[in-house]
Amino acid sequence: MIPHRDHRFDSAFARQLDAGFRWLRFSRDLEPAFREAHFERNRVVVRGALLIGLLLALVPVAMDLLAGSPPAVLPYAIRLGVLTPVFVLSIVVSFLPRQKRLFRGLLAATGLAVALSYVALNLSVPSEVRQMDFSSLPVVIAFVYFALGLFLRTAVFAALSMLVVYALGAKLTGMGSDLLTHNLVVLLVANLICGVGSYTLQHALRSGYLERRLLGELVERDGLTGLYNRRAFDRYLESAWAIARRQLAPLCLMLVDIDFFKAYNDQHGHQAGDECLRKVAQFVGTAARRPLDFAGRYGGEEFILLLYDVDAATATGLAENLRRNVAGAGIPHRASSLGSVVTVSIGVASVAPAETSRSLSGVIQLADQSLYQAKSSGRDQIVIQEAASAKIQTGVFKRLEQA
Repeated sequence: MIPHRDHRFDSAFARQLDAGFRWLRFSRDLEPAFREAHFERNRVVVRGALLIGLLLALVPVAMDLLAGSPPAVLPYAIRLGVLTPVFVLSIVVSFLPRQKRLFRGLLAATGLAVALSYVALNLSVPSEVRQMDFSSLPVVIAFVYFALGLFLRTAVFAALSMLVVYALGAKLTGMGSDLLTHNLVVLLVANLICGVGSYTLQHALRSGYLERRLLGELVERDGLTGLYNRRAFDRYLESAWAIARRQLAPLCLMLVDIDFFKAYNDQHGHQAGDECLRKVAQFVGTAARRPLDFAGRYGGEEFILLLYDVDAATATGLAENLRRNVAGAGIPHRASSLGSVVTVSIGVASVAPAETSRSLSGVIQLADQSLYQAKSSGRDQIVIQEAASAKIQTGVFKRLEQA
């Protein structure tokens, strides 16, 4: 078990753990990713359950054929015309990793088809053996709740549909009231037991998912500021670049550097320097609030921002707001030649991945070049360059003396 909340950084996974999920549903930002991860994680196990279900559907047919028994029209139609196609189609799609949504939909349809088909099979046998065959229905309920990896609401819908159809079908076929009541109670109890078990299991699965993701975030967070670290940025940039290229969206990359930070440490001490980094990091973090934005500590006193679907004009305004907010915080800096408070210089690169020939490293280099120009021009300012028109100047990327 890991702590639900590290107050140095904001995490959607930590917020969800703190808020809970009594109804087995996450926020809109997290639920789709969890559903995809859940089915991917259970794909092989569910495929095995589908194969077993297919065999169980076909075994009675094979046994009748081997014994030379005359075909029973309705049971054969259900087993060969409903169950077999549903199982086979689900198994085939389970091998297609790009058909994730179709696979999830087919599993829900399979659960409902299995539940209703076995009710029909039970009601189609002669009345004298029907009660003996009834014992298979609670097993079918367990199969629906647990074997197919369905979420609780979907499983409950399929199982309760089975209950309703059984009640109507048994009544229409002349089952006595006492026996019908007994059987319905058995099915209700089976639903209750499986429902509670499924709820407990899925709650544990969701908790485990959040804790694993939160732990993954902690590994990729800077221990001092709570922002993402350099490793996380390198991984995220490739993903954001690919998404922006597909969706024809612009990206904005900002490098933010605290002015005269070495002098700050020398004057105020390293403990005060750490606190200064944390305060500036809070302002940097607030600039990356949307799902596809990124804020991280790039190294030392340098921070990095990657803003998705932001053009050059908007980037200029955001960078200027960030610069003003840091200066307006009034963090004392007695060793600064610019004034008495901490300030930042910001280098910005604006790029449309679908329209540029620049590489990822080239865009980082452009932001670094912009930062160099901002600092060499006097600090406490922003410089923005658009990748489409800017030229990389090799040999200028070096840290200015922080004294």
